[in-house]
Amino acid sequence: MSDAIKEYWEERATRSRGELTATTDDVYMRELEIATIVATLRKIGVAPGQSAIDVGCGDGYSTAKVAEALPELQIVGLDFSQQMISVARERLAARPDLRGRLRFELGDVTDLNAACGLTQHAIILTDRCLINLKSFEQQCQALTEIADHLKPGGHYVAVENFVEGHENMNAARRSVGLPEIPIRWHNLYFKEEEFRGAVEKLFDQLTLKDFASSYYLATRIVYSKMCQMRGELPDYGHEIHQLAVNLPWVGQFSPIRMAVMRKKPSTRG
Repeated sequence: MSDAIKEYWEERATRSRGELTATTDDVYMRELEIATIVATLRKIGVAPGQSAIDVGCGDGYSTAKVAEALPELQIVGLDFSQQMISVARERLAARPDLRGRLRFELGDVTDLNAACGLTQHAIILTDRCLINLKSFEQQCQALTEIADHLKPGGHYVAVENFVEGHENMNAARRSVGLPEIPIRWHNLYFKEEEFRGAVEKLFDQLTLKDFASSYYLATRIVYSKMCQMRGELPDYGHEIHQLAVNLPWVGQFSPIRMAVMRKKPSTRG
């Protein structure tokens, strides 16, 4: 990862220390991500004592929510930001019910050996982590690292951003007279074809879920247009965000998608 991206997250962790907006301003979107991760892991099936790592865990909020919902799991949260890990550990100190099966460590997705050694896990999670890498080559390196630290037959659940959904969202915004939303400077979104080509060498049973499409349609298009018509600025705290979390998935209007993969039995760590 670049020093500038690391500095961005260090500064954000310091500025938003302990607040729900430390990793994203859209806190309802994060709740939708957490709920979808938990539902997906329950469907996969989690056995008591299985281990998982959450790579790019940020301030640990989402990781703790997953640990709370799935007490069978032993989870390690990793992040390359020392400040984020510091906040995550502070959060954990206030949750004695999670101690003993959740911990947070400094770690980089492009070099998991440094944080995890050669240990392999039943489940690996990333939530908007790989999009913070500066090149597709680094993203492919991270995918290889993840595969190497996943047990054969284990599952990798990735919540990451894709260009196609972003373009669809902006096309819908243009259709109602809204300006496009640019991709932020520190993010590199995947192209679906390239992503499929990279993961098929390491994983099988790839499933892509557009779980955030209706949420984005409601909040980034319909609600944003209503705000424009009223001369108001969109507010992430508006109740439409809370409502949109419960909408069924329709279309592909969100850059945020979930990819669920199983490690090929032949892949070695």
